[in-house]
Amino acid sequence: MSYNIAKRTLLSSIIAASSLSTLALAQQQEGFTITPSIGYYNMDSDRDIKDDKAYSLGLGYQFNNPWAVEFVYLNADSKQAGNNVDVDQYRLDGLYHLPTLNSVDLTPYLAAGVGTTDFSNDTGHDNIQVNAGGGLKYAVNDTVSLRADFRLVNDVEDHHLDNVTSLGVQMTFGGPSKQSSSSNDSYTPVEQTYTQVEPEPVQQAEPIEAEPMTEEISEQPEEMVQEESMTEAPMMEEPAQQTVVETLPPEKINIQFGLNKTTVEQKFYPDIEKIAVFLQENPGSTVVIEGHTDDTGAANYNQTVSEKRAQSVADVLINTFQVDESRVDAIGYGEERPFVENDTEEHREANRRIVAIISTSEA
Repeated sequence: MSYNIAKRTLLSSIIAASSLSTLALAQQQEGFTITPSIGYYNMDSDRDIKDDKAYSLGLGYQFNNPWAVEFVYLNADSKQAGNNVDVDQYRLDGLYHLPTLNSVDLTPYLAAGVGTTDFSNDTGHDNIQVNAGGGLKYAVNDTVSLRADFRLVNDVEDHHLDNVTSLGVQMTFGGPSKQSSSSNDSYTPVEQTYTQVEPEPVQQAEPIEAEPMTEEISEQPEEMVQEESMTEAPMMEEPAQQTVVETLPPEKINIQFGLNKTTVEQKFYPDIEKIAVFLQENPGSTVVIEGHTDDTGAANYNQTVSEKRAQSVADVLINTFQVDESRVDAIGYGEERPFVENDTEEHREANRRIVAIISTSEA
């Protein structure tokens, strides 16, 4: 393959990456990543080295934004003219994640990096190489994703253009704790001042002296007097006072979660604090935090995500704003109770929501 073709192909990949970099951000699970993969190494025809399977291991870090960095070691055992050729590749890559495709629950990403490849037959020994490409990630859960990757690898010294296709499993660990209390202890709630209004004293009515009454002795027989007293209407017992429970209209909390994430970010704490203030001002009130999702992805997974997100909001009320645990409940409904039909992206976004149901009791 000629050098000009290799150069045009690599430049096209870089231009495509640059043109897409202005799209909306996609949030990934923050933390260290480890990605074992298996794939196929397609050598440039000018090398006269047989294409063969390749194994790789990537170690990296996913930041709390679309960017990630990754160090990759790749090994391929190939042949040239009947002789074994051991290929060892080392590279440092940067990854940029694009918006998730909600209809298929896939996150595309772009990648580029620099490195070197060592061929045991001394061809292209330790030459500098640049790579560009991309791939797709499918999130199995919060920490595990299936990953497909394609790279063009250009040898800038010998002008060879190889390509590598691989499938792997990416595991994320060591990121911020999922418990809201541990990751957001630094948040300082706004001190609330409450003014208690003293009730006005009720003026008691002055007792009225009753005039003495002269009771005439009845001349009726004693039997009739007793009969009349027995026929008097019995006194009605006053019914016991019941507790009235009033449920306020549901309030939607404007909290957004990253892709497959269940941790509440501090920027959404003021909305949760409003609920905490109301509960503090009304000691007899309770709240139920409901988590809802759209119908994208598996129903069981959506159910689990909704439960975790609702519990995360409840944890903030309990651990950060010191609301008694007995007054807070969390429940997830998954995709069972859509607010609107899941027929457009705007409607799906509206269905991905957190709702607070506050109940007050009056004696």
